Amino acid sequence: MGTETLYIGVDLGTFRSVMVSNDGHDEQVLTVIGTPKDSIAKNFLRRDVLFGEEALKNRLALNLYRPLEHGVIKDTVEDKKYIAHFINHMMNLADPEDYDRVVAVIGAPAEASHVDKTAIFDAAAGTVNACMIISEPFAVAYALDMLDHTMVVDIGAGTTDICRVYGTIPRPEDQLHINKAGDFIDARLIEEIQRKYVGAQITKDMSRRWKEQFSFTSASPPKDPVIVDFSIEGKAMSLDITDCLSNACEGIVDGIVANIKKLISDSNPEYHDAFRQNIILAGGGSGIRGLGATIEERLSDLGEITVHVVEDPVKLGAHGGLRLAQEVPEEYWKNLTISDQ
Repeated sequence: MGTETLYIGVDLGTFRSVMVSNDGHDEQVLTVIGTPKDSIAKNFLRRDVLFGEEALKNRLALNLYRPLEHGVIKDTVEDKKYIAHFINHMMNLADPEDYDRVVAVIGAPAEASHVDKTAIFDAAAGTVNACMIISEPFAVAYALDMLDHTMVVDIGAGTTDICRVYGTIPRPEDQLHINKAGDFIDARLIEEIQRKYVGAQITKDMSRRWKEQFSFTSASPPKDPVIVDFSIEGKAMSLDITDCLSNACEGIVDGIVANIKKLISDSNPEYHDAFRQNIILAGGGSGIRGLGATIEERLSDLGEITVHVVEDPVKLGAHGGLRLAQEVPEEYWKNLTISDQ
């Protein structure tokens, strides 16, 4: 048994979750859990619970659960049970049994309720000795060492979280969230294509792949049309979805702009300029080409605006959690100890 403390940072996402640790673990797992549909499936799979890609690969034999929706835990007994399984799975990927003590910082959506944070805290109790739940936008700012009057826009799958950061843990009034993010773009893209091409047969996975590969706003249009393959009433087609993709991606902009304006205007006027100059675009949605420029343009009536787009949006929140776990004074953890381990 080792004597050192294992430090873990986790970004718990609606679509994908990330875990990093101070001993070099770096794991990404799709936030999906599968349980065998019947005894035949259980005997075939030889497990009671499967996670991530493995669950999707065997989905025909499984009941699938995606326990997070719009950034919160779904309010069903099954989803609350399986989010606990999932969090324990993420922690166990860091081999906590090799250490005497394990502490973790878990990034949760900005407006996760007290009930959600308690459920996450309780779920972690099976693996860690002490745990802190922080907002994902704050974890991003901490990873970047940009805690001095910064506005973080974290575009995930289920929600876009917007948060004022100014050197301390954000309060509820410093944070807003919008239920328009990656999942919204996927659904909107399907609607746009089916409106343009009647009878188009498209799945959510197809839409998400196209978004991840081609997404853009009008500030950065592609040089060539976006041509993709799909069926119309069973017939194979290769068709232009450029305008559909632009409309879908720009569908999240109004809400982001309105909420940034609200958080800036409600802050201390002496720091408005600092917030205007330090807007961080993070999360998977920050990869939409031209989004930062579009937001700058739409906020230009406030004055000079600078939007910084992060370089590693998928892992940044988890790394911020890990850094915080390692830098929090030891006496602070004593107030966050779980059980008598």
